[in-house]
Amino acid sequence: MNPWAPDTTPHQKRRIGKSVEELGELLGVCGRLDIQAVDAIDPGTGKTNRQRLQEEIADVLAQLPLTIEAFRLDREFIANRIATKQRQMHEWEAHYHVE
Repeated sequence: MNPWAPDTTPHQKRRIGKSVEELGELLGVCGRLDIQAVDAIDPGTGKTNRQRLQEEIADVLAQLPLTIEAFRLDREFIANRIATKQRQMHEWEAHYHVE
């Protein structure tokens, strides 16, 4: 048996594929923000990078609960991990001066 055999469950394949698509779109917008200002205009859509960022964050957040459900993931573990990561990021960012 090949341990690297892909999952062939159609529902799970669709769910993970859509999650990857939405994450990729968010990654693209984040890349644009890295080279342009947040309020610069996206020439492809005519929207500001801020608008596109909001849309793509919303799209990813819409997918995550569906992915959690599709793979029967532990919601309590995920909630605790989120709280831990947010606390760590606040502590890390506190080391930097914010204007």
